[in-house]
Amino acid sequence: MRVLLAALLLCLNGVVAAAEVSRPKVLASTEPVAMLLREVLGDAVRVETLMLPNQTPHNASFTPGQARQVREADLLVWLGADAEPGMAGLLKRHAGRQLALTDLDGVYRRDGDEGHDHHHDDDAHHHGLLDPHLWLYPANMRRLAQALPAEADALGLSRDEVVQRVALFDAALTETEAAVRAALAPVAGTPYLSHHDAWAYFSDAFGVRRPLVINHNIEASASSRRFVELSSTLQAQQVHCVMAEPEARRALLERLCRDQCRLVQADPLGRDVAGGTYSGLLTHLQGLFSQCLTAP
Repeated sequence: MRVLLAALLLCLNGVVAAAEVSRPKVLASTEPVAMLLREVLGDAVRVETLMLPNQTPHNASFTPGQARQVREADLLVWLGADAEPGMAGLLKRHAGRQLALTDLDGVYRRDGDEGHDHHHDDDAHHHGLLDPHLWLYPANMRRLAQALPAEADALGLSRDEVVQRVALFDAALTETEAAVRAALAPVAGTPYLSHHDAWAYFSDAFGVRRPLVINHNIEASASSRRFVELSSTLQAQQVHCVMAEPEARRALLERLCRDQCRLVQADPLGRDVAGGTYSGLLTHLQGLFSQCLTAP
């Protein structure tokens, strides 16, 4: 009897494994993109995230295993070469079918150096360094979702079903946007500090202020002169909130954030809520902003 049960379990495991392999594989460059794909494409596909937890679009260096993931994907969905320049070479060598957010019409873009904003059809975007945090502007992710039905046939999916799921995603996102905006309205004008400005798109979408920043480069520190300037500014503006990204120099932030200052860990990439939904990510970030910006 035990032998029979063991044989049945082996057969079942084989069936499950075969079913898993038979599903189309859709590879997302970042976790927020993967969140959207899970919502829109559902269980009919296998969604995987290319970026490892210790990687960011800023400076990713890819492993042979990640190159294999790219080769094996039926579809790769990413932000685009301007937002993820490190991926461009990898995709050129290994990728097949792909969908890039920045290739779509009507995508809202910001220059990362001067903070200017423009849309995809604005020729000026060629002259500035793109702020890569495109996923924090919900309309951009809505536009990416709208492009997925065109990929349905290639993935062996029903286009009509994908269209229906896009409509559901859109409705849920619209509701979430309104809720997040309403929740942040009471603290929208409150100043805060961040190592670099990862929140410009989120600010534009939901009305919160842009942060004071230590440096526009997340990997750079602050000179002694800059530290003194920031300390004076934080005191003058009565800043009691720091939004700290995982890659930020925490010791430096803690030196600046003293007394009644509140330091809140916030990951724009949503790696702390991996496996969830895109609307869930926005709600999660709203909670962190509310926690940080509410008066101590």
